[in-house]
Amino acid sequence: MKIIVCVKQIGYIYDSTAIDLATGEIDPEKMVSMLNPYDEVAVEEAIKIRESEGDCEVIAISAGGAEAENALKYAFAMGADRMVRLNYDGTDPCLISQFLAEAIGKIGYDIILCGKKSMDSNGGQVGSFLAEKLHIPQVSGIVKLKLFLNEKKAVAERYLGKGDREEIECDLPVLFTTEMALNDPRYPALARRLLAEKTNIELLDTASFTGNAEGLTNIVKFSQPRPKTRKTFAPDSNLSAADRLKLMMTGGGGSSKEASDVLDGSSDELADHILKYLIQEKII
Repeated sequence: MKIIVCVKQIGYIYDSTAIDLATGEIDPEKMVSMLNPYDEVAVEEAIKIRESEGDCEVIAISAGGAEAENALKYAFAMGADRMVRLNYDGTDPCLISQFLAEAIGKIGYDIILCGKKSMDSNGGQVGSFLAEKLHIPQVSGIVKLKLFLNEKKAVAERYLGKGDREEIECDLPVLFTTEMALNDPRYPALARRLLAEKTNIELLDTASFTGNAEGLTNIVKFSQPRPKTRKTFAPDSNLSAADRLKLMMTGGGGSSKEASDVLDGSSDELADHILKYLIQEKII
């Protein structure tokens, strides 16, 4: 049995200042490249199926430039048997799925696993497009999976929200997209990481697949939401400095006495309380 796992190398932005809002350019120093976490769950599930069912081959495949090989190597380090890269560096999900469908059709498959979405573009379209182009059933966002290979069937559970789950039975071959709750991906051992660096990655040229095919969508602009202003209490500027500080220390003169904090003590003790409060609230 062949299990195909579609993976993607993503750039995760960990700093809100990584993007220049004027130019839209990303600071590479504030971004880390990694295997898409949803795809990591898909790889783990494929390996678990091989461990339980026995005679299975897990093939990791990715469409992208040379940087996509890092995702393939990580999938191999986790336990995949083969790595295949489609030489296509575009972003159109329809065209990516077309390339994947043609490549996977040549390789052969029984089960296809994809992450529900990628954490960079957050599109969640490739899995659906791919199932449509291969003319096979698709079950999206699974959180539990059981296979009945003798009957060529599978039973999967989908999370619907608010604790509800849907159980679906389908025939093989089938495509599943995975939720994060499906499993807990393993951490690759050092020996497998070293082996992944030495193992050949099969490269397929997409030019021979669809010729001059064009994508259906293009990214026009990328922007982040404007920073939200934080509402802070501003005492009346006509009051004296002592009265303004008293209002700040008592919760701004609100109607709830329980929220107020009235201080008593000597001048030194009050000054110490005020200083601690100003530091705590990052006023100074």
